[in-house]
Amino acid sequence: MMSNATSIETTFYLAHAIKQQLGTQLETQQLGIAPMHVRVLKIIHKHQSCTAIDIANLCKRDKAQITRLIKGLIDQGLVKKESNPDDKRSQLLVLTPQGEAVQESLLSISKTMQNQMTRGVDKEDLETFIKVAQAMMKNLAKD
Repeated sequence: MMSNATSIETTFYLAHAIKQQLGTQLETQQLGIAPMHVRVLKIIHKHQSCTAIDIANLCKRDKAQITRLIKGLIDQGLVKKESNPDDKRSQLLVLTPQGEAVQESLLSISKTMQNQMTRGVDKEDLETFIKVAQAMMKNLAKD
């Protein structure tokens, strides 16, 4: 049986390898965005009506850091702000057509990485891994 230290190290190395591969793919595709930008774009794409505060909460980052990331995406023409009909004090974030195109490229990169990462892994083992990883994340979120 694997010790806790080994499972933590293995998880850390897997996460690091995924982040490195994503960075390499982003450079190869010349998208000009960092892995954290990928996460923000994915959230904006998935949640059609979201604010910077929503993103900060979902990413578990401070609002100032997310605001800087969003400003960079706006400056690149990937995201735009729209008025929030439910709350005049906040603005909704939406992808521009260019942002949607980048999101499609990111989806392709994600599928390629998923196929590469799971090559030779039995479907049942992958399902078990996902269940275990989700349980671990849930356990850590309780604190």
